Amino acid sequence: MSEQTRARDQGSLSLFFLGIALGFLALTGLVLDGGGKVLTEERADAVAREAARAACEQIDVNAVLGGTYQIDRTRAAEASAEYLGRAGMDGSPPQFPAGACSVAVTTTYRTKLLGLIGIDQITVTGHGTAVAFYGITGPEGSVGN
Repeated sequence: MSEQTRARDQGSLSLFFLGIALGFLALTGLVLDGGGKVLTEERADAVAREAARAACEQIDVNAVLGGTYQIDRTRAAEASAEYLGRAGMDGSPPQFPAGACSVAVTTTYRTKLLGLIGIDQITVTGHGTAVAFYGITGPEGSVGN
């Protein structure tokens, strides 16, 4: 092999390994930050469910004394907002579909390695619903309780 051929070949293998190393770094970033995003989504869902539960517990006492079961929507919104505030998340006011309370929350996941390519944070949403049951020995309308 001539000197000229050896000079051209020097460094070609190190560029290959640099490419492989960058690929592994990118893959590690996706795995690490993907897992972190999934954990943040799970936490957001849990917080949303608990905020919905807190909202469903706000019973309108005057309506119950009058024979009607219903949720005090003003107090439910306050209870939900208070729970979300303590959890450090933003959320929507509770919605009340068919005797249930539904809450959506938004939070962010701060990336660990994807920040190297300009992705510093990922917005994550969570959803939770709680059902308001009432009755003395079981949910109203249930059979056998």
